[in-house]
Amino acid sequence: MHELGRAREIIGVVVKYGFQDWVSNNGLGRYLVTRKRLARIESYTKWERIRMALEELGPTFIKLGQILADRIDIVPKELREELGRLRDEANPMPDETAIREIEKQIKHPFDQIFTNFNYKRIASASLSQVYHAVLLNGEEVCIKIQRPGIEKKINLDLNLMNYFAARIQKSNPEMEALDIVGAIREFGRTINKELDFRHEAGNVIRFRHNFENNPDIYVPKVYLEFTTQKMLVEEFIYGTKVSEMTTLLSKGFDTKALALKAGKLLFEQIFNHSFFHADPHPGNIFVRDDQVIVFLDYGMMGSLREEYMNQLGKYVLGYLRRNPREISRALVALSGKKIFNQFRELEFQISEMLAQYQYLSLHEMDFGKVMNESIDIIVKFGLRLPAGIFLLIKSLITIERVAVTLYPEIDIAAEMKPYAANLISRQYDPKHIASEVFDYLMEYYKLIKDLPSEINDLLYRIREGKFRFQIEHSGFEPLLEHMDMASNRISMAIVVAGLVIGASVISRYEDIRWIGTIIFFLAGFFGFWLLIRLFRRNKF
Repeated sequence: MHELGRAREIIGVVVKYGFQDWVSNNGLGRYLVTRKRLARIESYTKWERIRMALEELGPTFIKLGQILADRIDIVPKELREELGRLRDEANPMPDETAIREIEKQIKHPFDQIFTNFNYKRIASASLSQVYHAVLLNGEEVCIKIQRPGIEKKINLDLNLMNYFAARIQKSNPEMEALDIVGAIREFGRTINKELDFRHEAGNVIRFRHNFENNPDIYVPKVYLEFTTQKMLVEEFIYGTKVSEMTTLLSKGFDTKALALKAGKLLFEQIFNHSFFHADPHPGNIFVRDDQVIVFLDYGMMGSLREEYMNQLGKYVLGYLRRNPREISRALVALSGKKIFNQFRELEFQISEMLAQYQYLSLHEMDFGKVMNESIDIIVKFGLRLPAGIFLLIKSLITIERVAVTLYPEIDIAAEMKPYAANLISRQYDPKHIASEVFDYLMEYYKLIKDLPSEINDLLYRIREGKFRFQIEHSGFEPLLEHMDMASNRISMAIVVAGLVIGASVISRYEDIRWIGTIIFFLAGFFGFWLLIRLFRRNKF
């Protein structure tokens, strides 16, 4: 019943923003939405209406929109720009409610944990609220508490999203290549991680370990003894957001040094640790008074396999050399293809894209824009990139904007070059090569060692008659579906015929003739309904 009520609400919002044709075409709302509820908002573009609908539908859909804003492979540019306006904001829950939730998590009276607690929230988001407190030892902390019941609401929405995605993909075979169902499942895994604050705590600890000897960055301390699935307790940070340029300048900060430092810190995350902050927007980067940078909010982090990092390094070097072949090879390798028959055409398209910038210096070029255009090109060739790549692109573009705000003259690609070159050189390090050769030799050794027993097992199965072949048929799904539908209709027709005959027999007896009349009318109703279905689908 909850799903039915929420489904009606979702469809109602979709119709409200002028997408009733989409609803009826996908068979999702014919029995849930009446014509009286149909409404159009003609003064907004289609993309604006999608963004407004997601905002009205709440946290789950807002999070989905934020993630889709970075998916160059499945979302058109105009919609990505509109979804980029989504903010993770919501009406705050009452402070009393949040305090009760905090008490449930700590399981102790406040005076046994804190010497001071600010009962007024300092921040509010769609999933949680944040409060400031002081521990008994004098350390200041921020407490992020999850909204009560939000997990159930999100899982309810995820179930409906999976259902709708399956219906859409089935009704629109041309969208099969986009894998909407797979994208929703991936989103479900992502948001469920965000709902468990212990994952975020683990991210902070890992990040802190990576930079424990770097004087340019400070990572907040996590208080694991108080952290639970629904509550995160971190060190409270004082500082200035990098977006507050007036304050930074009034304090005498060197904004050029800050821009270079922020870029280098992200490059070190990506190229040296393969574990990076996936949302480094200005509100998540603080500068302490000693000009040390602090990244906040570790709920969304990205990581990439080593082979992807190597190809990213090759892409950067290809960009700096304006070499379309190097860029094309890196992009094809990132998509997991070893052989690509349309490589020459892809290289030509990349070359044409770079030609637009031939009269600009690297300093004048926009690295993020070029990377986005590169992804647009390979998507047109049907190539797909791993999800982590889109988080990386988002991070690079975001940090580039932050750096340019602080220091407009910065050349982000030039600053990235030493890291990319070092990454490539590590592939040819003698120790690295020796380690790879040793790993391959060990694999072959295990293969040769296990081969005799595997052959003996195969011969034994053949002798015992336990050896079986399994043959899979593909391409018969539509035929099987039609056969299943036809058998259902035949069964329905037989049942209707049986009811008619039964009604006729019963009607011969005066005392129970009324029962036969009822059965006859039921049979007539089902028979008439079946005929309407057949006529509407042009099955005659």
